[in-house]
Amino acid sequence: MPIDFAWTSQTSALELDLLVYSLPRAIAAGALAALITAVLITTLSSIVTAWATALAGLVVLLANHTVGQSNSGTASLSTMNFIDSLAGGVALGALGAAVLHHRLPAYGWTLGALASILLGSVNPLPNVAGSLNESVPSANWQSMDMPPTWMIVVAVALVTMSTLANRKRRPAERPSIELPMTPILAGVVLVLVFLFSAEWLARHGGSVADIGVAVVAVVGGAIIATMLLPGRDGALVLVAVAISAVGSATIAASVPAWSIPLLVIVTALGLYAGSRRAAPMACLVILLALAVFTAITADTESSLLIMTGTVVLAWTSGFGLASAAPRYVPNRVLGTVMLYVPSAVLGLRDYVSRGHYALRESPDDPVLCTVVTQDTSAPAWTAFIITVGCLLGWLLLRGSRPVYERAVADSDAGKDDSDGPEDPNQVR
Repeated sequence: MPIDFAWTSQTSALELDLLVYSLPRAIAAGALAALITAVLITTLSSIVTAWATALAGLVVLLANHTVGQSNSGTASLSTMNFIDSLAGGVALGALGAAVLHHRLPAYGWTLGALASILLGSVNPLPNVAGSLNESVPSANWQSMDMPPTWMIVVAVALVTMSTLANRKRRPAERPSIELPMTPILAGVVLVLVFLFSAEWLARHGGSVADIGVAVVAVVGGAIIATMLLPGRDGALVLVAVAISAVGSATIAASVPAWSIPLLVIVTALGLYAGSRRAAPMACLVILLALAVFTAITADTESSLLIMTGTVVLAWTSGFGLASAAPRYVPNRVLGTVMLYVPSAVLGLRDYVSRGHYALRESPDDPVLCTVVTQDTSAPAWTAFIITVGCLLGWLLLRGSRPVYERAVADSDAGKDDSDGPEDPNQVR
């Protein structure tokens, strides 16, 4: 949530409620904006357009944060949050279209996307294991005004230099007049399913039937989106859905600042391992084991166990996104941005953390409102079932689609890029 006290000090409670209510929809809109931007720019095959679009998105993002910090209470926070999400989505999608054709820049883009989740503390959940905060109470990342303005300014400067450096580059090939719709359609399906399931379980997470409806919707939507994409590009969708589910159950809502560099390094190692060996099934199996570990340790207060799960999740996320990398750039953007959209498990975890309110009446005692605790392992077991569904979807995809042939070279091989084009992983 890109706000801090300066944004909200003059704001009414109603405006804050509207902001919180619209936040999942704003994130979903930003994810779709990233996907559509990547599809359009990839179709145009213009590196200049990609960098210029990314620069425009960052400029809007900077302007929005500047206005927000000087807000006197008259601007709508929910509207500003939508603008923030859309501008960030455009910048993310345009940068993906600009760099995902090349190996090292693609690593940087993916690592940055995963690191931003760690830095932003995107899970709006209660603290898990207070000892994480008690050990270093003054060194915690706060989910306020993220990304900070100084970071946006640095990004604007860097993207401006890249835009100027690439201003004379011509399109690698003639722009196509045909707009690929399958990635956009797959993205719409996934986003709608994610929003429905998250909001459903945030309100109705108390019964097995309600959880089952959400699980069926998520798994069914993931398989449909997977089969919409060409070849085995949909493998990344299945991996991303599983990572989102297990990650929502595993990651601590607040982690000490000292762990952020460690988690970024672990994620980078996972990316490297995934680029060396394409193994989506291995990633899904690791996620299954992590979900079981999270369910067993759901009530633990041990910082060591919680950080162990978080470290394994960081490595597996990097490994999964690299090992299931598709050939078509927008499909890679699709799989990555789905990690930002609230998942069904996140909604269920929120429901469980609030507890169930019930009235207790007796002849001798006054009416009392009690809070009935929920099964804290339910989110992890739900993530386990979703991951099983993704694993079955991968088996279906592998049995119905031929193995990719390795690409000989990208269309812009050897043009102003010493790293060379990215050699897409062969999904087996």
